[in-house]
This record gives sequence, C-alpha cells and structure tokens, in this order.
Amino acid sequence: MSPKIPQDSYVLVMPWLKMLALKRGNIIKVKHPQYGEIIKSVVAIDSDGCIWLQGLDPSSVTMAQMGPISASQVLGKVIKIIAPNSRP
Repeated sequence: MSPKIPQDSYVLVMPWLKMLALKRGNIIKVKHPQYGEIIKSVVAIDSDGCIWLQGLDPSSVTMAQMGPISASQVLGKVIKIIAPNSRP
C-alpha cells in the first residue's frame, strides 16, 4: 500500500475551513505537542470533543501513540494534494 500523500508532494491547507464541522475521513493539518505540524486523517470525534487521528501511511505514528487532540490544535483542512509527477 502506498501513502496517500506521496513524498515531495505539495499540500494545500485552508486554515479557515477548520471552523467548519470536521467529520470522519477529513484530512487535516494539526499542531501536535510531541510531533509538531503533521497531516492526518480524522478517525473519530468523541463526546468530549476530542479528535482522534490516523496516519495516511502504514508506517505512520499510531492513533494510540498520538492520543486525541483538541479543536484548538487544528491548523486547517487539506483541500488539495499535488503529487510530484502531476506538476508541470
């Protein structure tokens, strides 16, 4: 299985979209206290408002290692991935 975001890709992130409701499957950029700025997929949002994330690559940090994040840690929603082979 190859990663959803190939190495050397450009990722377009819209910060204002973070204010819209997140849902399972959204790809977001977050500021994680241990891992810095990372891009992950939303797996779940629990009743306390905590957001659980999953990596897009099989070798990513696991959901258990990351733990939940709060909405204040969301930097934006990924709206476009431009792979290296699709650039002019």
